[in-house]
Amino acid sequence: MKKTIPACMSLFVLMNFANAQQSSFGFTAGAVFASYKVTISSVSVTSKTKAGFTLGLTSSFAMGKRFSFESALNFLQKGGVIKEEGTTDKLTTNYLELPLNFVYNIYSAKGIFFAGGGPSIGVGLFGKDRYSDYTHSETTNILFGESADIKPYEAGINLLAGYRFKRGFIVTLNYNAGLNNTATTIDDYSSKMHNRYFGLRIGYMIPGKRKK
Repeated sequence: MKKTIPACMSLFVLMNFANAQQSSFGFTAGAVFASYKVTISSVSVTSKTKAGFTLGLTSSFAMGKRFSFESALNFLQKGGVIKEEGTTDKLTTNYLELPLNFVYNIYSAKGIFFAGGGPSIGVGLFGKDRYSDYTHSETTNILFGESADIKPYEAGINLLAGYRFKRGFIVTLNYNAGLNNTATTIDDYSSKMHNRYFGLRIGYMIPGKRKK
């Protein structure tokens, strides 16, 4: 996993360096509203939504008059909250995520409305699980790895829509759903875990050239 994080960063840089003359670049920050579904031995539980934050770099590469390819490198928080019979379990997992979106653009005098989607690749970094009941609370560090608490890699599908103002400010909404099982074996029981989240981001794009 130590090699994967620099690899994601290098991939983001290389994709944009190759298309620098037709790309615009920027940064974003915002909120993430995440939850997860876990299944252990045929018993499924879906968590309540937990709010987190996200920071990232983003780019847009023109692929013609209406279409573009957008990539980003985001730090974001996933997880969720499970409440049951006086107990609360709050899971926070931190990821580095690389979404690769194909986008359709509608131009206006004041800016650009865009919508699209594509795959995403996530790498788990670190996390915490906080359990509490009426008498005490306990916080445990979450480890990522094939033989640890959660598998380190996550493949997902990403949908997004937003508006880019003429001066470069952007507002984006996205939904991301994890496709692969990120749970490791728990006491020899069959287990599954899938993340999902809504994201709300604001940011600024440095304008680049656009194909006509």
